[in-house]
Amino acid sequence: MKFSLLLLLWFSVAASPSTETAIKEEGTQEASFIKFTIKNMGLTVEGMFESFTTTVDYNKSQPSSSRFSATIQVASIYTGIGKRDSHLKKEEYFHVDKYPTITFQSTSVSTKGAGQLLVKGNITIKGKTQPIELQVGVKEAGGKKQFSIKGQLDRLNFGVGGDSWVMADDVYLNLYVEN
Repeated sequence: MKFSLLLLLWFSVAASPSTETAIKEEGTQEASFIKFTIKNMGLTVEGMFESFTTTVDYNKSQPSSSRFSATIQVASIYTGIGKRDSHLKKEEYFHVDKYPTITFQSTSVSTKGAGQLLVKGNITIKGKTQPIELQVGVKEAGGKKQFSIKGQLDRLNFGVGGDSWVMADDVYLNLYVEN
């Protein structure tokens, strides 16, 4: 794992009995991850958050009634380089002392096709809340629900780092949750 910013988020559900279409579960981190990538000096740099909680209220038969939320402990950022991790926790980037968490709360869920959801919501980083859209793949394997989540955000919208000609503004999110 390597560098930079954020994020977010979430999901985790337990396999539901075949007679049940809606489930609400708090996520575990056993098989789940929250990763991000950003370009820095032309190289793709990766990072992750190691401590987070998620809640999913997923309704397979009526996805629009589903709800997703997450809380990420920013101090758990890990890029593989301790000095960089310490730098990212400072005021210029995440300001962990003042803003210890990143939060996400869905505002709408819609179906985009078989096993595909569009989850819209609000993400709060450094006290700034912005809308975000996440592409979510949902499948069931081995009796478990699996959510593969992709998204993108602009770090400058949240005051994470300043203008830079070597570091990209766009941060790409890659999340996976299994339960």
